[in-house]
Amino acid sequence: MDAEPPARYATDLFTGLHRWSGRVALRTEDQCVTFDDMLARSYRIARALEDTGQTQHEGIVCLMGNSPEMVCLRLAAHLLGSRFTALHAGTPDDVAACHTVLAAARPAIFVVDRRGAQALGAPVPGMFSLGANGADHDLQALADAESAEPLAPKARERDIALVVHSRGTTGPRRGAVHRFSAMNVNWRRSDEGELGDFPAGVTTLAVSPLSGNAGEVALMLLRAGCTVRLMDDFEPGRVLATVDTERIASMYLPSPCLERLVAHGDLGHADLSSLRYLPYGNAPIAPDVLRRAIDAFGPILSQNYVTSEVRAVTLLRQEDHLAAADGRPHLLGSAGRPLPEVDIRICGPDGRERPSGETGEVWLRAPHMMSGYWREPEATEHALSKGWLRSGDIGRLDHDGYLYLSGRV
Repeated sequence: MDAEPPARYATDLFTGLHRWSGRVALRTEDQCVTFDDMLARSYRIARALEDTGQTQHEGIVCLMGNSPEMVCLRLAAHLLGSRFTALHAGTPDDVAACHTVLAAARPAIFVVDRRGAQALGAPVPGMFSLGANGADHDLQALADAESAEPLAPKARERDIALVVHSRGTTGPRRGAVHRFSAMNVNWRRSDEGELGDFPAGVTTLAVSPLSGNAGEVALMLLRAGCTVRLMDDFEPGRVLATVDTERIASMYLPSPCLERLVAHGDLGHADLSSLRYLPYGNAPIAPDVLRRAIDAFGPILSQNYVTSEVRAVTLLRQEDHLAAADGRPHLLGSAGRPLPEVDIRICGPDGRERPSGETGEVWLRAPHMMSGYWREPEATEHALSKGWLRSGDIGRLDHDGYLYLSGRV
């Protein structure tokens, strides 16, 4: 028998989810899924996957929209300790890269939901479906025949939890390997106040792809007892109307989406008083856009800098946005300061650290950093050096520890 205890991330996640029996976990325009139902679906899917021969040494690749099926499949993967690779059916680059990613991920099974099957067109041989037609294997039917009794997580700290693929904007798409031992992220400083906290039972809107950072945010908020309202595509007017009518308390937005929201004509007409927390990031954003966002939404914005290799690096907190509006406008050009367990160096081409204020390559070190690139030893050796990651981003640190990014190497 394996005496190694289950991975802390998996046990903490499912312990947290079980606390909210009877509450609504996931909501779409036509579905309402309670925590009990979400967990039951996840346990059934995990058992069905095991019956197909799925093990901790194999992976799951999915092409899906922001659907309850996507959330339940990821939970099932974390139960089994299977490496999980998510692609978003609404992102053309993800759909185009699907066959390449799947070939690199083998041995793995491939799962689509209804939107993923539509985006793919011709089915992949051996494809599994959750609520879609045309696949070789109906995973939903297999799961429906299984028990919904709770399963103890089989994931171990050494197992691979995620393979996160880069966007490929400045080079090839690489899969960053994140083991369960590196899945826990400490977001809060010991001196941080209550600004941004919100109680269990409120609703968060997941409108950016769950295949990316929004998936991390969704699981974190579900564990805290929040309801996640799932929306497949970002359309500013529809988002504003949903915030108004469904009293949304938070939503995570990629920077380009925040820019579109601020520029939309309905912004001044929607009731946004329910919003308490509005994180954004993943791309540069102009300071003047942020000023308009602060005027529109109030002191609820926070910016994060994330990469495929380090899933959380810095945070420009709500108090920083307030300080920018109160005499420190340069902060709006910053990505914020490092999270509590993240170290940042600015280095020259020789790898030597440069003083504050000087520009160079951003080197990162964190307990939640990737362990390497999937099946790319040469790229891994180039990126990792004595526990540090060469991010490929160009930036500088000021004397207060704020990071300013200015491009790519």
